[in-house]
Amino acid sequence: MYRLYSKLSSVLAAGLLVCNSVTAAYAAGAQYCERTDYSAQYITDAVKNSSLHDELKTTSCSLGGLGRFESGGNKGVYNGSCCTGIFQLNNTNIKNYAGMSRSEFGCQSLQFQVDTWAKLTNDGYNSAPVKQLIQMGTFDGQKVDGSFIAACIQLGTGNCQQMVRSGRCSGFSDINGTTICDMAKNARSMADASCQEGDMAACLGPGDFNTGGDTKLASAAPGPTGNDINVASGQV
Repeated sequence: MYRLYSKLSSVLAAGLLVCNSVTAAYAAGAQYCERTDYSAQYITDAVKNSSLHDELKTTSCSLGGLGRFESGGNKGVYNGSCCTGIFQLNNTNIKNYAGMSRSEFGCQSLQFQVDTWAKLTNDGYNSAPVKQLIQMGTFDGQKVDGSFIAACIQLGTGNCQQMVRSGRCSGFSDINGTTICDMAKNARSMADASCQEGDMAACLGPGDFNTGGDTKLASAAPGPTGNDINVASGQV
């Protein structure tokens, strides 16, 4: 099940000629380069090969589930609102951590995308709300494990802090009503059932933890449909 944003930014690059049908396609999401269907295990393997913090890497099974939850395993998908790639990084994070446009990012390899996401996640891991949750051990009746920590980063450490201050999972939810606790459960449930990687705990990484003043949250991309368009690198 994908998390969706209901609004699409209407700002297009200056000088780009786009017909009405193409604009409509972007409202539903777009596909950059080839469509992929990476399994949770395949994504887990890429996580293992990344620079992700060791405490989260030991729970990489459910991080594979995160990739499936966020993008359906499709590294080239743009959700029509803010976010692109296997872990649905927003435009600001793509620029800050990968140094490129979303269309270029969507055409990069799975490992490149995971490596970029790992850098973002590592920065979030050092944030105040994450440290506080780790010290707490449990939150609103749930164990604070790798899944919970990664979900905190995924939805934004500022939003996570809001939840922590409230003392309840319901202290913050995204535009679709998804809480950090919900996200952790979803990532675990979508991990490869045969995955043997250490403690199966970690969850969604920070496809969209807020940086650079960008306050948009990550949203899972809709799977491309027949009305979607294929966009090559550099065309958007």
